[in-house]
Amino acid sequence: MIRGWPLEGSTANAPRDKAGSQANGRWPASFFVLLLAAAAASAGQTAILAFLPALVDPARGALSSSAHDFHVASLTAVHPLAALLAAPLWGWIADRVDYRAMLRAALVILALVTAPIGLVGLPELYALRLVAGMASAAIIPLGLLCASFAASGRADQARRFTWLTAFVFLGDLAGPLVAEVSAAILPRAPLMILALGIGAVGAALCAVRLPRWCAPCIDGGDLPAPTLGATLILLFITIVAGGGLAAMHVNLLVTRSAISLSREEIAWMLSLCGLGMLAAQIFHARLDWLVTVPRRLAGLTLGLLAVALFMFPVAASMAELSGIIVAAGWSSATLRLVTSFWISGGGAPSGVKLGFQHSAASIGQALAPLAIAIVAPGAQPLVLWGIGGLSLALLVSLPLAWRPPAIVKSSA
Repeated sequence: MIRGWPLEGSTANAPRDKAGSQANGRWPASFFVLLLAAAAASAGQTAILAFLPALVDPARGALSSSAHDFHVASLTAVHPLAALLAAPLWGWIADRVDYRAMLRAALVILALVTAPIGLVGLPELYALRLVAGMASAAIIPLGLLCASFAASGRADQARRFTWLTAFVFLGDLAGPLVAEVSAAILPRAPLMILALGIGAVGAALCAVRLPRWCAPCIDGGDLPAPTLGATLILLFITIVAGGGLAAMHVNLLVTRSAISLSREEIAWMLSLCGLGMLAAQIFHARLDWLVTVPRRLAGLTLGLLAVALFMFPVAASMAELSGIIVAAGWSSATLRLVTSFWISGGGAPSGVKLGFQHSAASIGQALAPLAIAIVAPGAQPLVLWGIGGLSLALLVSLPLAWRPPAIVKSSA
């Protein structure tokens, strides 16, 4: 059970607020709002993807095929590229100042840069995507940091990470669907309704109490920090997991030889991917594999991701494509959860560590679309197969580089 959070401004040794406790199995309102904030950050990223082809070339034919695909892939990459650069900085600052103001401001900024999508030209669209990536780079790592501050033990921290990550992927699922509804109402500003929702979450986050410091710190605080080799391989896993999924997303948007997808079908595929990611988090929330057998879990999931990456370019039907997308979403979400939890290590939560983990995810999400943007037309499958090969290489090297310490399970 997830316990309550201390009063805003309380110190590490202060008693917990009774109003925010887990009495009678109820979650405090602050945790629900934090979950919605994580969902809003990810929804802002996936909601726009299905609209990028039309936003890049509204005249449908004014750009050459290669220029069109280049801008679609580049606009996809700008968001994670900004997150790559900003996330460690936000984490470093959050370890030194009150992170809560940063978290709240990032949501407001994300709402402001999401609203004008569809009303601006191509250069302005690049700028909006850049700022949105920087805002998201603050929301998700600082949300994990906030959840860690409230955890009563290592197992409790794992549950909180699982639920927060679940809502990140719930945003991936809901973003394209909300955008389709918004586009039907406001076709010239297809993300306006989503922007209003993000703004409402930001206002709610300003109204609830968030923990300022670490509540009686993690009961696994005496655990050794991950070794350099273990940290590096976990970061590489994060890069590959994010890159593999991003490569699939961009392949849905650019020309495919086997299957040509409409905007609505692309949005459906993106939502299916989000469904697979969300299902993975719900699955792990009911089990303790993240704490008890993380290396075995990571190895099996790397294998599943590799299979999905090798099969995606040769999928010949919507049914095959749907199954592959769900499997890839499940794999990427599981690996993201394992790496974020174990990179954070034992002891007091660190914004810098979580920032670097988010940055690593952004590296893959940025490099894979850029690789697809610059390869010759028809060579996009080589990018997917290359990432699949990296997944298998990590699977082989994982037992050699990472030996997670045993954790004694604490009572909830």
